[in-house]
Amino acid sequence: MRARVARVVEARAFQRAVVALILLNAVLLGLETYPAVTAAAGGALELTLTAVVGVFVVEIALRVYAHGWSFFRNGWNLFDLFVVVVALVPAGSEASVLRVLRLLRVLRLLSAVRSMRVVVSALGAAVPGILSIGGLLLMVLYVFAVSTVTLFREDSPQHFGDLWTATASLFRIMVTDGWPDVVVPLAQEQPWVWAFFMLFTITTTFVVLNLFVAVTVDAMSRRRAEDVEEVTQEVEEAAQDAEVSGAASAVVAPEVAAELRAVRAQLQRLEEALGVREH
Repeated sequence: MRARVARVVEARAFQRAVVALILLNAVLLGLETYPAVTAAAGGALELTLTAVVGVFVVEIALRVYAHGWSFFRNGWNLFDLFVVVVALVPAGSEASVLRVLRLLRVLRLLSAVRSMRVVVSALGAAVPGILSIGGLLLMVLYVFAVSTVTLFREDSPQHFGDLWTATASLFRIMVTDGWPDVVVPLAQEQPWVWAFFMLFTITTTFVVLNLFVAVTVDAMSRRRAEDVEEVTQEVEEAAQDAEVSGAASAVVAPEVAAELRAVRAQLQRLEEALGVREH
């Protein structure tokens, strides 16, 4: 029975239905923000949202039954369980925080869609590198902030009067927002200011910030390679299961073969996307 339930919850049609319900839930939560819609069909919206939550509860229960304790060893499964538990907490009109937490249901797309899981996992793997680059960026900002307070406090106290104000002004310049009202007035009186802030922009915007992109892309490439390995392992396990069960059950074999073909097709798409298949 566990194996049958596992095949049901892992079937592509079942997963697509869950994704469709998540999207429906997102649309309904958005409609609730319109007073005219809630006045005309508020009861129907609440009833539909309750039914969707009920389906989510049944889905989680089936997955827990199918996978047993191994369900709780997967971080994405725990995330789904947390979202569903939060959705069961009653939230009246006065519990605005709990009502906002209902939006976590939309985030279930992160666990339901494999490509999104890959992206989130890659971002998590890139955190150590991002923290290191963030520390470098803070040091650069601090050095330039102290320098600008020393150099421009008298000429532009509203932008460089103290360390915090200077840091905020430099952040605006770094995101190319503060050039017209911060840099241009100073540069009109002291032309060398152009070179100073160009150096700052090149160091932060074009060097340090691009390091964030490089670290994230590298983590994404490594995570996709790991995903290809996982799919390859799934294909091998499915092939072994098909060989073992083929002689024992002629009824189950077509289903296993169909699942195997689907996994192989997904593996081929991933390999083509990464360029790892030899032509």
